[in-house]
Amino acid sequence: MTQGMLNVGGKRTPTDKNNQAAVSSTPSFSKNKRIKAKQRLDEIQKEIEEAERRQSSSGGDIMGMLLLFQKDSDRRAETEDRRRRDERDERLESEKREREEREHARIAEAHAARELREEQRRIDQAKEAQKELDREESKRRFEERLALDREEARLRHEQMMMVLAGLTKQKQ
Repeated sequence: MTQGMLNVGGKRTPTDKNNQAAVSSTPSFSKNKRIKAKQRLDEIQKEIEEAERRQSSSGGDIMGMLLLFQKDSDRRAETEDRRRRDERDERLESEKREREEREHARIAEAHAARELREEQRRIDQAKEAQKELDREESKRRFEERLALDREEARLRHEQMMMVLAGLTKQKQ
């Protein structure tokens, strides 16, 4: 019976396969192989889908990490900017204090120089006033001596005139 079912190539005819599948309820080796291959293909497909799902979620993780790194970088840059601003403000404040100290010292020095000039002016005025008093005193003494010398000269003149008058009376 099996010989009648073979074709020229020695293989079973397709109708025989259907008849045999209907007749036998147990799967054949090739059918088992096809079923296992299909199951394996389904498993591989599930693994591929799972890998794609993981990859897409890991892509999200990578995006999350990139966002985290970007935020961290922004935070560091902001901190660095704030530090630079603080240092600049500190430097400017220090320079301002130094300028104010120099200005205060300059003002104090100018005030001291002004007071020194005023004191020197007062001393010079006092010396000038003393010189003027000395001149006036010298002039007064000179005038007194001159007046005294005039008086003495007048008295000597009168005495001489009296002596001359007495001599002229004696000669006459």
